[in-house]
Amino acid sequence: MEPAGLAVGVLALAGLFNNAVQCFEYIQLGRGFGSKFQTCQLRLDCAQLRLSRWGRSLGLDVAQPQQTLPDFPGSPEEVKLAEGLLGQILDLFEIAEFRSSQFKKRASPDDDTLATYDSQTDLEPTFGFIHRVMRKLAIDTQKQATLKEKTKWALYEENALGRLIEDITKHVEDLINLFPTAKPRQQELCKAEVSEIEVHEAGARVLREIAAQQDKLLETMLMKSGNNSAQPQPAISAVFSGSNNKGVQLASNSGTYTMGNMTFGKD
Repeated sequence: MEPAGLAVGVLALAGLFNNAVQCFEYIQLGRGFGSKFQTCQLRLDCAQLRLSRWGRSLGLDVAQPQQTLPDFPGSPEEVKLAEGLLGQILDLFEIAEFRSSQFKKRASPDDDTLATYDSQTDLEPTFGFIHRVMRKLAIDTQKQATLKEKTKWALYEENALGRLIEDITKHVEDLINLFPTAKPRQQELCKAEVSEIEVHEAGARVLREIAAQQDKLLETMLMKSGNNSAQPQPAISAVFSGSNNKGVQLASNSGTYTMGNMTFGKD
């Protein structure tokens, strides 16, 4: 494949990538998920963010991806393989949507499980914060405003969601391994992601548990962040001295009291 052909390949790859990332935006979760709704929503967000990170590490998210050709870390053959993997991810969404429509047809019209949650209003504060941050990271503000008009659809069964995420996770893993030289860039991007997530400690802990199952890089970065924030503070030592030194530290003391490089009282 000549350079011109590679440019066409990268442009097609970028189109598939952006379509795949946007597919997550059209999924809703049915009320049948109950108390698991919030965790399941973050599982979807985590899968979307990981796919987005992979594409961003290759420059596929820019307005004109062909401009990244001089630094593109893959061969024409690898581009074709990546196109196939992204195509399979898009197929997974289509299959899941079709099965969802079949479930809906079999259910009675008054079935409460056909009602859906709204991720913008039904998430508790901790989960809502992480959801919004991850969505912003996965699709920047400009692209959020230009999402294609498409009817949203719902997943009603937890096993259907689990199967979809498991298959997507596997394909994204294959995409990551297809371009190993992009992994350092993915680490940089993930570190930047964590810097926005870690401001909410409770949310970061929840996300770390989810990432452990589907995004090891994010889990590792969150663990490092948590360890750094939990570093013990240096102890402040107090030394009492002087011939007339008596009393207890928690009450009162007469004599000389030294804390660090500051001394109080007289001998």
